[in-house]
Order: sequence, then structure tokens, then C-alpha cells
Amino acid sequence: MSSSAQPASTASLDSLVVIPGVRWFHLSDPSSPALDELAARFGIHALQVEDCRHQRQTARMEEHEKFTFIVIKALVPGRRESRREDSRGESAENAATPEAPSRAVTANSKPAPPGTTRLRFEDFDIFLGPDYLLTVDEGHSTLLPAILPRVTAEPALQTPDRIAHALIDAAVDQYLPALDRLGDFIDELEDRVIGRPTPATLREIFRLKRALLEFRRVATAMREAVNGLLRRYDAASAPTRPAERELRFYYRDVYDHLVRVIDFVETYRDLLTGSLDIYLSAVANRTNQVMKILTIWGTIALPLLIVTSFYGMNVKLPFQEHPYVVVGIIVFMAASALAILEYFRRRHWF
Repeated sequence: MSSSAQPASTASLDSLVVIPGVRWFHLSDPSSPALDELAARFGIHALQVEDCRHQRQTARMEEHEKFTFIVIKALVPGRRESRREDSRGESAENAATPEAPSRAVTANSKPAPPGTTRLRFEDFDIFLGPDYLLTVDEGHSTLLPAILPRVTAEPALQTPDRIAHALIDAAVDQYLPALDRLGDFIDELEDRVIGRPTPATLREIFRLKRALLEFRRVATAMREAVNGLLRRYDAASAPTRPAERELRFYYRDVYDHLVRVIDFVETYRDLLTGSLDIYLSAVANRTNQVMKILTIWGTIALPLLIVTSFYGMNVKLPFQEHPYVVVGIIVFMAASALAILEYFRRRHWF
């Protein structure tokens, strides 16, 4: 995004977001030299610049003398796993997100709905100064398109503090829809586990458990970062302008959303644990059923094998020369098989 307003370097000008009355610089490439120029201009420490360039940071909020450094985690679109990998039964993780369709579990199973198996988070860094805002991402985030129309249309939002809140609120607003999609897929998994448990279903359960574990880690860190911002805007201790202290009420709303997200994550993890228990029970029951059928047939065949092996010996046996001995043997074996079946039926063994 470009503008022609500030007397800065070319690299900085190319990254200026046009908002009336706000100096907002956004960089979609953390390795850009513009980040070093802006850091020198606003007195940003080299450690924070290094954090921007080394992604996969933990969400946090750090107060500095000249600025506040905030790292938030935003959901971003991910790539789609290939079907060939899945048909080979490989355990490659799916990187689907709410914006990208997820792959099918196997060739014979239903495709997983959007947002399943694994959600991809990326860092979105915010440097909040007294009269400027500097944001850095990897170029995949959808936060800017989500808030720019609202910020441009509402003059009340055109301050660095309120834009920072809008970015954080937009990032958190992406969490609940993603969890709703995960919940829908968990319901489908439960039906599949009860109806026909397969190894592919078991793999999906473990992938979802890993995804929820990552989601909980992100949401917990985000909650602590928002809690730090709540303290920043607290009326008794905030160093900010009085007009900005009203943001503590808005950050409380964001905090409540994160608490709900964590509650949902815990609930879905419990549901997945229950689905895993159902899967193991279903597999064990099916194994027991197979063993029961095999045992019944083996028991029925036992007297038949004894009779046939007895008369298969190369020695003189009673009634061996009788013309109807074969008929008698067949009748005896049929009667013994029916007797065993009747005994099993009376014992309610099948």
C-alpha cells in the first residue's frame, strides 16, 4: 500500500497505509530493509526486529519506554494436502484452515469439511507508539482487508491504539468460526467411529487432538497478551491518553472471547478423548465378535474332525464293511453339530 505523505525513505513510503491522521506503516516482508529503517526512526530495539524476522513466536505484549510491542497469532489460509499421500496412508499433517478446503481422509470416506485436522497460525507483529503504528506480517494475513474498510469509514477508530485493538479483535474473531468447523467434524467423526471404525478415522482423531493442543497453546498465550493490554488501559495506572482508556472495556470483550475459545477447545478435546475410547471399544468388540464366531465354528467342527479322523485310520474298525456305514456317520455328525448349536442357543452364547 502506498502514499505520498511522509518525508521518509522510499522503502518506508511504499509501506505506508493511508488512514487520515494516522501514521500507519505495514510491512508484508519481515526481511525488508524498510523494517530496519523504521526501527531506527522510531527507536525500536534490535531484539524486537529479530523477533519479527524469526516467526513462530509466542503471542505476548511487551511495554517499552517508547513503544508497546504486541505479537498476535492470526489464522491464515493454508495449502491442500495431496490425495496420493493420503491413499498411501502416510501420516503427513493437513494444513487446512477455515478458508481452504480440507482433503479427504481416504478414497472411500467423506471429505473433511473446511477447517479440520490442522489450523495454520502466523505471527502478526504490532509496534504501538504514541503517534504511529507499525505492523509486520508474512504477507498471508487477512487482518488488514478485514478492518481497513471499517477503520477508514469511522473517524473514531483512526488512532493507533484503536487500530491496534481492531487488529487484535479481528484476529480473535477468526477463532470461534474455526472451532465451530472443528466441532462439526468431531460430530462426524463420532458417527464414523460408531458406524465403521477404520485406521483412517483413528488418524483423524489424533490429528485433531494435535490441532486442538496447538489451538489451546495459542489461545492461552493470546489471553495473557490481552490481559497485559487490559492492565495498560486500566484507568488507575495507564500512561495513555484519557480518551484511550475506554479501550479497557473493549479488551475485556476480547478477553471474554478468548476464555470462550479455551472452554470450547477443552470441550472438544474431551469429545475427542471420548471418540477415541469409543473407537477402541468398537475395535475390541468387533474382535471379540470375530473370535466368538470362529470359536463357535471350531467347536462345531471338533466332533466332526474326531469322527472323520477316527475312520481315516488304516486299521480295522467296527462296521467298516457295512454298506450303510457312511450314512450313519453323516447322520451322527449332523446330529452332533445340531446338538452343539442348540446348547449354545440355550446358553445365549450367540
